[in-house]
Amino acid sequence: MGQLVIFKNSFVTALRSDISRNLPLYQLDGQSWAGELGNRSTRDLPTNVELESPLDLLLPEKKDLKDLENSIRVHKSLRGLTRLQARDPRLWTRLTHVELWLYMRRRWPVEQYKDEPDKARRYVETRYFVPQSEGRALLRNGVARLWWTAYLSHDPDRANPYELTAVLLSTLDITQQILERGLGRAPAVLHGFLEFLLSRKEMLLTGGDPNRARIRALAKFLNLHGGVSLLDCMSKTELMNLLSQELGRILAAEPVGTAVGKK
Repeated sequence: MGQLVIFKNSFVTALRSDISRNLPLYQLDGQSWAGELGNRSTRDLPTNVELESPLDLLLPEKKDLKDLENSIRVHKSLRGLTRLQARDPRLWTRLTHVELWLYMRRRWPVEQYKDEPDKARRYVETRYFVPQSEGRALLRNGVARLWWTAYLSHDPDRANPYELTAVLLSTLDITQQILERGLGRAPAVLHGFLEFLLSRKEMLLTGGDPNRARIRALAKFLNLHGGVSLLDCMSKTELMNLLSQELGRILAAEPVGTAVGKK
């Protein structure tokens, strides 16, 4: 399908330093302007990674953000990436500015901050670049977040290997509570947590403030518990029992009459 190309580090540095000056360009539809800057020898760096399928993403339609479909597409296309390669800011900066520019324009429009240049600059830096090496920055980049979400939740042993990805992306709140709390660093724990949510769908995945509060409390509990015991050494049964006990405590502490699964 073609060889993956990334930006050179010097080009990323220059592009990032010029965000404020280039803000009007980040509001342009059509062909990528960043892919025309300079020349290939100073801008592009070929890699040995082969794309396994076209990097074609669905464009969001109003409230239908297409995050699940696009997460699967990015992961399938870049299935050959190692974790180290997938942490490279040069890769994600290239994709957000060139190959997936039209997707970025629709999914992460900069003009919402057109009258607030400081906010606009920070927005571009967060969504179009990877300003820091920490995992949280990767999960905020507009394209890296898609690959990492699918990678961390993909389970080839399931009939639908992306079934847990759908749970992880069912609401933005779940994605943030689970991944930004660091649970993504332990794939077995992440999978167990998502499977637990799926097994308690009515209590946890049907929307509404009570369900969101329960997920937040469970994620916080698991994150804190990980500092006391090595969670990824637990069996799936042990993890499920631990979460079930904690959910019982959470439900018992709720005000009488709190609806289960209320929208």
